[in-house]
Amino acid sequence: MQSTADYLLRTESAVRLLFSGVDSYLNILKKATGVTFITSEPFCPKQDAEFAEWQLENSEQLAIAKAAEREFIAESFALDTLCGAILQVADKALELYGSNKSVPPHLSASLKPHHAKYCVGRSVRTIPLGLIVYAARNQHTHFNEDTLREPSASVFHLLATAYGYGGRQQIIDPAFDLANQRLVSFASNITSLIGWRTYEKYAADMRSMLGA
Repeated sequence: MQSTADYLLRTESAVRLLFSGVDSYLNILKKATGVTFITSEPFCPKQDAEFAEWQLENSEQLAIAKAAEREFIAESFALDTLCGAILQVADKALELYGSNKSVPPHLSASLKPHHAKYCVGRSVRTIPLGLIVYAARNQHTHFNEDTLREPSASVFHLLATAYGYGGRQQIIDPAFDLANQRLVSFASNITSLIGWRTYEKYAADMRSMLGA
C-alpha cells in the first residue's frame, strides 16, 4: 500500500464489519432503557410508597432491563475487543502515513519526536485526536501490564481530568481513570468519547488527520 487512500480503501470492509459488531453489542442496552421513575415527592415514606407501586406496575419492563444489563456486562470485553481492533487499524494508518512534525506545548514533556505524527486531528479534552487513538490502542493492547507507558499515561490523565469541571476539587472521570479496577480495557469508552460509533465518522476523522 502506497498511500493513505489505498490503506483506507483496503481496510474499509473490515472496519465496517467491526462497527457492525459494535452495534450488535450496543443494541443490547436499548432493552435496558425506556422505564424511568418520576415523582414530585421529596424523600419520604410517600415517595417510597409511590416507588414500590411503580416497581409493581413496571415489573416486566424492569426485569427485561436488568437482564439486558447483565447481558451487556457479560459482553463488555467482547465490545472492547472490537473497539480495540478499530483503534489498531487507525493507529497503524497514523504510524505509516502521519507526517506532522509539531507537538502541543502542554504535552511536550511526555512526547518524543516520533510521537509528533500522532498529534493531529480535532481536540478532545485538550488532546489531539490522533494522540488519543495512539494512547487508547496502547492501553487496550497492553491492558495486562501494571503500568501504562508515557505519553499514553499522560493522555489518559488528561482524559480523566480535562473535561471542563470548574470546581476547586479535582474530580476524576472513572470512564478514563487508569486506577479504575473495574475496567480492563478503555477501548469502548474511548471510541464513544470521540464519537466513533459509525464507519462514516471514523473515516471522516481519518481523512482529516491524514490529509486524504
